[in-house]
Amino acid sequence: MCKNNILLEIKNLEVGFSTEYGLLQPVKDVSFKVGKGEIVGIVGESGSGKSVTSLSVIQLLPKLGKVLNGQILFEGKDLLALPKEEIRKMRGSEIAMIFQEPLTSLNPLFTVGNQISETIRLHQGVSKQEARFRAIEILKKVGIPRSEKVYDLYPHSLSGGMRQRVMIGMALSSNPKLLIADEPTTALDVTIQAQILKLMKELIQEFETSIIFITHDLGVIAEMADRVIVMYAGQVMEEANVFDLFSEPFHPYTRGLLKSTIKVQTEGEKLDSIEGVVPSLLEIPVGCRFHTRCPYVGRECVAKEPALIKVSEDRYVRCLKNLAETGISEVK
Repeated sequence: MCKNNILLEIKNLEVGFSTEYGLLQPVKDVSFKVGKGEIVGIVGESGSGKSVTSLSVIQLLPKLGKVLNGQILFEGKDLLALPKEEIRKMRGSEIAMIFQEPLTSLNPLFTVGNQISETIRLHQGVSKQEARFRAIEILKKVGIPRSEKVYDLYPHSLSGGMRQRVMIGMALSSNPKLLIADEPTTALDVTIQAQILKLMKELIQEFETSIIFITHDLGVIAEMADRVIVMYAGQVMEEANVFDLFSEPFHPYTRGLLKSTIKVQTEGEKLDSIEGVVPSLLEIPVGCRFHTRCPYVGRECVAKEPALIKVSEDRYVRCLKNLAETGISEVK
């Protein structure tokens, strides 16, 4: 990826949470880039560190969480080194986020129109009248009928799909350069999910926004992403463009995820699954973090933690077995 085309670059990110059990690390040594106008999917099971990574970018970690190490470069500026006031100004204007459940993200005491208008006024400094006009136009753009009437409704009056459209509209109201979508369609039925994904792709093309799309659904990743980051137990296990990842996955975990996706079954055929569960932060395995569930585990996997290695252009893998086969040793 051309250096001038990079919007966001995360380098060796480590995040810790102070608990009664000591310092726990849900994210360790995470590195990846997001190009301008690119959709990067982050996929993995619950507990893999996807959401913590995204919250680190906009510095909205829970109270007990903090970034221990690394850099988060946005247009070349390290966000971790900026004053809090400057980060607040960037949230919504340059970097916006869509959360999984819009009902908990929207304020129940204010109308949806009021909340969009306030976002517009905060970041664009326009009058109340102008903000209202722009908010109604945004509601129309995200496919909400009778936008003038919906503007004056409260969040509980809307369906889940409508609320999610409002959240997308609010996130895009200031034309952010980067949109972080954290499981934005998980709570929606399949029909509404398809509509929301189509809407997001259309709006992204119009606003030329880059996206980090976080999900556990590989079908959504195949539909949306240009490039995919596969995370497990707080680390990046594999990174590749979406076509390479689905046609030839390198990491055993990626292969397991792809095999375990729901597909049309013939009678008597069992659904594949990955044995075991993502390890607790209190019991992170020594060596490769996936070795307790890996069908190809060897002695070296238990003894040594693999680095994230560049296999080819824009393709990386964290697996000792794969590296032994290829003889590749270039570290990312």
